[in-house]
Amino acid sequence: MEDKKKQWEETQLKWDDKDFLKYKANALMKKRWARLNKKISRIIADEVVEQNGYITMLDIGAGHGEFFGEVKDIVKRYVGIEPSEAMLEFDINEEEYQLKRGAGEEIEYKDEFDAVLIKEVLDHCYDPQKVINNAYNALKPGGTLIVTLTNKDSYYKKLFRKKAMQLEEEHKDHLYNFNPAETAELFNKAGFNSVKIMSTNYLRLPYALEDALGKMPQGFVFGMLDLTDAIGTFFLDKKGGSFTVTGKK
Repeated sequence: MEDKKKQWEETQLKWDDKDFLKYKANALMKKRWARLNKKISRIIADEVVEQNGYITMLDIGAGHGEFFGEVKDIVKRYVGIEPSEAMLEFDINEEEYQLKRGAGEEIEYKDEFDAVLIKEVLDHCYDPQKVINNAYNALKPGGTLIVTLTNKDSYYKKLFRKKAMQLEEEHKDHLYNFNPAETAELFNKAGFNSVKIMSTNYLRLPYALEDALGKMPQGFVFGMLDLTDAIGTFFLDKKGGSFTVTGKK
């Protein structure tokens, strides 16, 4: 665990996404992130807001806290936790909004939030089980945890195993790699109920083609992603490039 924490300190405490967004993220990646935000918002609306009206939300690994923009009309309190000072330079002047430095392993909230989000972050944590346990404690009874991750068992990583292993070695900021079943088990160990898995992002193309597709109108791109996810889930369940796990306290 000490080795993981040292790696976390070296890769996460000074993380800044500016260069990645400018030089590495193609247009389809950015559309996927926008679509992911919409899907998370829908989960919150369906599973949390309907029961509670205006909600309190904790966003672990919040980055700039930009997800607040997706839910600002339904939250009475949003708290974003982010370990990197560089990401905290961004701020929003809203009464309901708070972004502060911290880590999911260190939070000590108790029965305070209707929803906790850990979006594309758990694989960067030095103690994922502790983060999930802390999320459980932070939730009110009946609250919902939402975790999204890339899938180490995606069909294309199995097809191109050597390339996938090379990328895993290069991505030093990814301390762990998860599949849906392993992530669901973390939920179960923490005490969550009604654990659900949704597999997404089955469409995978060479970088240049993804960039070209991503520059097309958003409605078309989202429709294409929805179609390929539906087909992929039918034939290759839980083998998409990404997945979402939800659970109830």
